[in-house]
Parts: sequence; C-alpha cells; structure tokens
Amino acid sequence: MAGKKKGGDLKGAASTLLREEKTIEKEERKIEDLEQKQLESLRALREEVRKDIGPHPLTRITRADIVRSLIGALIGTVGHFAFFYGVELAEKISFVRATSLYVLSAIVAFFFMYYSGFRKVKEVKVMHFIPLRVAVVYVISLIVVVVTLFIFGFLDESSSFIHLYKVVSTTLLLAVLGASTADILGKE
Repeated sequence: MAGKKKGGDLKGAASTLLREEKTIEKEERKIEDLEQKQLESLRALREEVRKDIGPHPLTRITRADIVRSLIGALIGTVGHFAFFYGVELAEKISFVRATSLYVLSAIVAFFFMYYSGFRKVKEVKVMHFIPLRVAVVYVISLIVVVVTLFIFGFLDESSSFIHLYKVVSTTLLLAVLGASTADILGKE
C-alpha cells in the first residue's frame, strides 16, 4: 500500500506542479502583454512628441499665414472706410433700423462661426457651445466699438443714449465679422 500511496503522491505532486506551471505561464503571458501594451503606448507617445518638436511656428511662413494676413488686411482696409462712414450713416437711420443692425450682427456671427468650421464637430453638440461663443464675440465687439468710437472722439460723456446706440449699431457688424474671423482663424 505504501507503493500505491507513494505513486498517488507523485501523481498529485506532478499535477500540482503542472497547474502551478500553467498558472505561472498565464501570469508571464499577462506580464508580456502588459509590457507590449506599454511599449506600444511609449512608441505612440514618442511619435506624438516627434510631431510636436519642430521649428518655432513664427520662423516659417505657411499658406495659412498668408491667408490670415490677407483676411486681416481686407477687414482692416474695409473697416477703415466703414468706421467713418458708419458714424455718418448713424445720423440718418432710425432707432428701429439701428436695432435691426444689432440683431443682424448677432445672426451673422452665429452663421459665420457655424458654417466656417464648427458644423464639422460631431462629438460635441454644437448648439451647446456656439451660442456662448457668439455671445462672447458679440460682447467683446460691442466693447471694442464703444471704446474705439470714444478714443476717436465720435462719442463722449455728453453723447445721448440714442446717438450712442445708433453709432455703435452702424459699426458693430464689421466688428463682429472681424472678431468672428479672428476666433475662427485662431483655432487649430
């Protein structure tokens, strides 16, 4: 009986060793898989860093730089004439027309941003962030117009609200277009 028990013990020990070997092999495969994933992650990170490392963006001129300059120059040139003519035109328009210019400026800002690139965004719901973005651009444009008109002497402390309202309305559309353009050109 001792021989049978000894043989059974050997078989039990052998099967225990086989199970332990299989467990060790599984653990080794898991570790190798983890190492492989980490290596792939490091390779991807290395490639990303390689793409980011390069010459300073201001040291070379790209087609995008030329397009931005053309748009900026066009807006600046047109803005010069619109600015002075807008002040003259403000004296001839009604309060209702001035109000319609404010509304038109907001609509133009919305559609300009939407059709110039934000409609391509699929993951984020565009209608959640475009109104806020348009509101920020619109308010900044209003502030810049008022400050600019004040600096150039078209507005002062004695200006009536109606005069301020009309003068800002006639210049706001171009300011909104410029601010929207800068906002869009600045994104990657």
